[in-house]
Amino acid sequence: MKIDSLQPELSEAKKLSRFKGFYCMAGFVVRFNQHGRPYWVITLMDAFTQFEIIATQIDCDTKRFSHFGFVHVEATKVKTTVGEVYVADFFYAVDEIPEKYRHIRLVPRDASENHEDVERLVKIVECIEYEALRRFVAHTLIQSRIMVPFLRNPASLNYHHNYIGGLLRHSIRVAELFAKNMVGRKEEKALGIVGALLHDIGKTVTLSESMIYTATGTMVNHDSLTLELCASALKQLSQSNPRYADILRHIWTCDKEQLKYSAKLNIATQIQRFDREDSKGQT
Repeated sequence: MKIDSLQPELSEAKKLSRFKGFYCMAGFVVRFNQHGRPYWVITLMDAFTQFEIIATQIDCDTKRFSHFGFVHVEATKVKTTVGEVYVADFFYAVDEIPEKYRHIRLVPRDASENHEDVERLVKIVECIEYEALRRFVAHTLIQSRIMVPFLRNPASLNYHHNYIGGLLRHSIRVAELFAKNMVGRKEEKALGIVGALLHDIGKTVTLSESMIYTATGTMVNHDSLTLELCASALKQLSQSNPRYADILRHIWTCDKEQLKYSAKLNIATQIQRFDREDSKGQT
C-alpha cells in the first residue's frame, strides 16, 4: 500500500524518500560539522515513534521553539558517508497544528510520565466508532495550551491522582470504565467516551504539574472552563451534528452545583458515577 507523504505517521515517514507534515518537537540540539559550520539535530516525536532530522538552516526565530511545541517540516532522505539521514527542506515553529491534520497519534509519548498511558489514550480514542467524535477529541487535545498539561497535570492537589500525569490517567480510566460497563446504542457509547475523557479538561488550565493552582485556578472552578476549551470543536460539531454537540454540552454541565439543573441522560449520570468511583479508588 502506498504511503501518503503528506502528514504520515513518523513510523511511516521513515519508509519514505520525502515527507511533509506537522509534528511535535521533542529535541533541538546545535552541532558543528568538520568545517565548523553549525547544523541542528531535531527530534520529532509522536505517540509511538521518535525520528531525527537534520537542518542546515532554520526558517524562523529559534526563540519560538519549545519542548513538545508544534513544528512544520518537510524533509528529504539523503545518502551521506555515515549512512542515510533526513535533511529538512524547511523547518519552522507554528502556534497550532491546523485542525484537519490533528490526530490523537500526534501526542508526544515522552511528554507523559508513562508511555503506557499514552498508548491507552490512543486506544480509547480510536475505539470511538464515529469519525466526527474522534476528530472532536483530537481537535480539542492537540492545542498548544491543552496538550502537554493534559498529559502532565495532576487530577487534584490533595484528593485523587495527585501526581504528575494524574489527570491523564484519571481521564482515561473514567472513559475505560464507561466503555466497559455502558450497555446501549453505539452512539451513546461513543459520546460517553468523549464526555468522560474530557470531563476534567478544565484542569489543564486551573492546575499545574508543579502541584499548585494556576492564577486562573485560584479564581475559576475547572468545570466552568470545559465548554470554553472545547468551544472550537463544539462549533464545528454543531454544524455537522448539533444533537451530538448538545449531548456533550449536557454531559459537561448537568448536576454542577453552580448551574442548578439535573442530568437528563443516562450517559451523563454514568460518567459522573465512574468519575466518583475512580476518584475514590485513588484517594
